[in-house]
Amino acid sequence: MASKTLCYIFSTILFLLQLHFSARQTVVKSAYRFSGSRFPASSIDSSLFTHLFCAIADLNPTTYQVTICSSNSVLFSTFTRTVQQKNPSVKTLLSISGGNANASTIASMASQASTRKSFIDSSINLARSNNFHGLDLDLEYPSSASQMTNFGLLINEWRAAAANKAKNSGKAALLLSAAVFRTSSYYGGFNYPFQAISKSLD
Repeated sequence: MASKTLCYIFSTILFLLQLHFSARQTVVKSAYRFSGSRFPASSIDSSLFTHLFCAIADLNPTTYQVTICSSNSVLFSTFTRTVQQKNPSVKTLLSISGGNANASTIASMASQASTRKSFIDSSINLARSNNFHGLDLDLEYPSSASQMTNFGLLINEWRAAAANKAKNSGKAALLLSAAVFRTSSYYGGFNYPFQAISKSLD
């Protein structure tokens, strides 16, 4: 009987703690809009969302700069203005490709400070010039523990650069997010850099 009572008390405390922390969290309702979609951005009911991701920007495999192909330039540059017509408070993020086809390019970029800087500076400038509120990196398929370590370095430097540029410009800092694998550890037993993710991603 005593054990059941203790179990009940523990469960109640756990439930109340969950309520306490969930009440402090902001609910995020988001969706991706891919450039190849046959439906225009104007067809999105942005009143249903807090955040919308515009996909996909590319990473140049030689310069490691983030780019938008010319065929998508108008769509991307007008995306924020278009979706804010129905919901002025919705936040938009430019999503950068790092899927299976580009995983090696992402890994190479993140392996050195100079190439990380090229990625970081170009992504921030591109987001600002196209009126996005943030940036999103797709990194679902890492293949080694060193890639996880480099990912942590990348997002820490990304956050520092975004904060510094915001301070110098007087604008709000860009939001930073990442699309990662569905579990905390990837095949092979290496884990995502939790501390860096908690510190540097929104």
